[in-house]
Amino acid sequence: MREFGARSETFRATARLARDLPPRRLDGPMKRADLFPYDTGFTPWMASRLDPRFALSLYVPQSLRQDDPAPLLVLIHGTSRRDNFRDGFRDFAERTGTVLLAPLFPVGAAAADDVHGYKWIDGDGVRFDLLLLDMIGQAAAIWPLAADRFALFGYSGGGQFAHRFLYLHPHRLTALSVGAPGNVTLPDPARPWPAGVSGLEERFGIGFDNDAIRAVPLHMVVGGADTETWEIAKEPGDPVYIRGVNDESTSRIERLKRLEFEMARRGSSTQFELVEGVAHDGPAVVPAVTLWLERSAFTRDL
Repeated sequence: MREFGARSETFRATARLARDLPPRRLDGPMKRADLFPYDTGFTPWMASRLDPRFALSLYVPQSLRQDDPAPLLVLIHGTSRRDNFRDGFRDFAERTGTVLLAPLFPVGAAAADDVHGYKWIDGDGVRFDLLLLDMIGQAAAIWPLAADRFALFGYSGGGQFAHRFLYLHPHRLTALSVGAPGNVTLPDPARPWPAGVSGLEERFGIGFDNDAIRAVPLHMVVGGADTETWEIAKEPGDPVYIRGVNDESTSRIERLKRLEFEMARRGSSTQFELVEGVAHDGPAVVPAVTLWLERSAFTRDL
């Protein structure tokens, strides 16, 4: 992609090298004992069993009970991949007995020039929603966690992934917090994907289920000073362009407000939260997210 210029050749060379590596030795699934003493706290990064170009890591609280599946919170990184948020949610995890799972969708993994593909759910032959669901199953085979339904938080690029994941898999979510997405997909069946949700069945094999979607509590969070638009500007003709929403001049605040409005008018229980004095800074909104999660029906009684 143009943003990376000469680095694209480096990505292509790495991809060629990866193709020449010998196949992995498969001796059966990993066991928790294989990870000891790194099976609690911050776990090592582990290759996805479905596609080892991608990885996952967890924070497993010391309070984990072996006889009772723990609630799960999935944390989706932004474009920079610098912060997977496990550290920011660590105290929350210990306080509530929640397991944290952070996937890693590296730049250049799906294709040599891929930076943004995961945000759109599919790209270059990868279904990132199904990849995430398999990562959760992979973790549940090692630790006692509630894999069938989980809470989801994504910030920036992760916020884009998170609200699009809701449209496809609402039955899997207990709660959703969407942080400062650069572009939004409105729950509008008259607009084609990814501006709206028309064509979901044809593209993903999953229809839009508004009844299931509105059963998921929604939290929308963005910094009060998150007003820069240079990175997120969209021009007419872009597939996600929506005048007054995803256009040349609207900020993340305005885009998220519109998403919250559209979800609420379709019956979803929503909370929009503006964190004063914060620009585009994921860790700075984490306290607001944890407070909302603890007030929601997500956490179990301890």
